[in-house]
Order: sequence, then structure tokens, then C-alpha cells
Amino acid sequence: MSFDYSTIQVSVTKPKSKLAKKLAKIGMQLNPIEEEGNIDRYIISERLVIERRTGSSLLNGIMDKTLFTSAVDMREFFEIPMLIMEGEVNFEYTQFSKDAVRGALTSMMIEYGINIMYSPDVDETEALICMIARQEQIGVPEISFIPKRKAIDIYDMQRRVIEMLPGCGRVKAKELLQTFGSVKRIVNASPEEFESIKGLGSKKVEELTNVLNLEYEAIDFEKDLENAIEYDHSLLFDQPIKLLERQHLIFTEEKDKHIIDLVFLVESRKEVILVELKRTILTSESEKQLVRYLDNADQSKLLLLYLKRGYKLRGMLATYAESDYTPKDNRIEAKVISEKRVIEILKKIRKSRLDEEN
Repeated sequence: MSFDYSTIQVSVTKPKSKLAKKLAKIGMQLNPIEEEGNIDRYIISERLVIERRTGSSLLNGIMDKTLFTSAVDMREFFEIPMLIMEGEVNFEYTQFSKDAVRGALTSMMIEYGINIMYSPDVDETEALICMIARQEQIGVPEISFIPKRKAIDIYDMQRRVIEMLPGCGRVKAKELLQTFGSVKRIVNASPEEFESIKGLGSKKVEELTNVLNLEYEAIDFEKDLENAIEYDHSLLFDQPIKLLERQHLIFTEEKDKHIIDLVFLVESRKEVILVELKRTILTSESEKQLVRYLDNADQSKLLLLYLKRGYKLRGMLATYAESDYTPKDNRIEAKVISEKRVIEILKKIRKSRLDEEN
């Protein structure tokens, strides 16, 4: 089944390039940004940026030093800076030797900490950026980072499930299955039953029972934040407020599509608040994104309805990560949510759903 790239947002410095047009064609939301110099850059998130260099632009970057100044810039502002080297380098009309280019690329990795990937052409670069953006913004559940061997049969699958538990290699997994008879019985076993197995000491048993029984406490996706805030508005607001819509679509005059995480109405103050949620620290890029939503609010039928009634429009950047960012735009405020409270609310939502199912 094809992936819906309309959920992916990427900021680009060259929105009219061939690569950018290919990304836009598959539905990816591209946000043009200004950048000094002739740099082809793709900002995937607050922590991940990709710079694209063809053979000729690589040579030009070595010559005018922009390859290195750009590396310093990426390293300073992004946790994961990447360089995609696209195509071959034509040495016929250049003063640089192959060793000089190799030296420049290795210094990018060793001296500047830049991750380098090779792409033979623009199509492969498109595929790489799509996959990176999907994993960074959405996650790719069908890809596991745990090495797997191919299961021979259903019983081998059962052994593999148990092998994932602490203190359980292949031999111990087989022993547990022979003792308890099924994965379900192992999961439901008591600490005392585990301690009766030779080789499982009290420390391993404690780890094992914790993995199997402790309540899951994590915020994995932005939608988890949305769910928690929808359930309890007081995470963001200390006054009565109404949620108008989640995942509200808004289009710019150029027909670029954007998605606003949450739209709230404060009737007492005649305000509509657009909320952009982040799982990482807030940055100027986060603010620019929200500013675009505010500036194009009249392109939304829902928001235009309230604007015509004289309601004011405000923006809010929210995260549970430690952040001291202060927005420059006076229409926008920043809010740091309690991670502990979010997790507690997610547990309440889960319990309520499970109680209804039972």
C-alpha cells in the first residue's frame, strides 16, 4: 500500500529544484525557507537536516569553502546533520585530485561529524529523503532495528519471542517453552515459577517480571500528546476552552497544504488558538512553521469564519522537552508540558478503553 506523504513536512531552500518538485509531486508538504548562499538543504525536523550536493556542487563547495562553512552551520544547529552526495564527480575539468575530494569528504565525517550517504541520481536521493523523513516524523513500524533470523516454523517464532526477554537466549527460551508449554503461560507466570527454573536467579527474575508486568510509560508520537491534551485541556490552559478540531488542514495561497495539530476556541476572550506540538526542544524553525499557519489562516473556512466575527488569532508552541525558547512573534507563546502528567493521562485513557472493552 502506498504511503500518504501529505503528512510529511519538510523545509527546503530550493523549492523550485527538480528534487523539490519531485517531492511535492508525491504530496510532501514543502515549506520554502531563505538560506544564504547556493545551498540545497532539507530540514526534516528540529534535530535532522540534509544537505544535497551533486558532483559539481561538491567541487564548488570545496573551492569556495561553503562545503565546510555549511558543515559548521549544520553541526551547530542540528543534532543529526547529513550530506547526500549525488552522482559522480567529473575530474576532467577540475584542479582537484581524487585524493583531495576524498580528503574533503572524510574530514566532513571526522572533523565536522557529518553523516554522508551516496546516491547515484536524483531518483535515489528522492527515495532516501522520503525514507528518512518517514522514519523521523512518523516512524516505520515495519522496520525493526533488532537483528532477526528467519523463522523456520511457528514453534521457532515462539522461541524467538521468548529470546527477546532478559536473561533468555536460545537455550533458555527452549527450556521455558518446554516447562510452561506456551508463550501465554510464560507471560502469566509468577516470580516463584520463574525462580524454579535453573539459571534464573532473583535479579534476572526481577528484570523478567518487570518487562512483562510494568505499565508502559512513554510518549512515542505527537498524536500521544494530542490524545492527552484532548482528554485534559488543563495541560495547556488554565481557563475554560473548547477544542474545535484536531489535524486541521490549511492551504496557503500557493496551494501548499499544512496540518495544524490542534485548534482551540477561547470564547471568553474571543480568541482562536492554533497549537503546534513538538516532542523535542522548541526552535526558531518551530516558530516559523506556526507563523505560516497564522499568516494563512484566512485560507481555512473554519478559521475565516471566526476571523470575520472579530476573533483574534493566536499561536502556541508546546513540548514536553526541556526548552527555554522564547518566540519573537508576539502572537505566539511557548509552553512546556509536564511529561509526567502526559504519561499519567495516557495511562488513564488506556485504562478507560480497556475497561470499556471488558
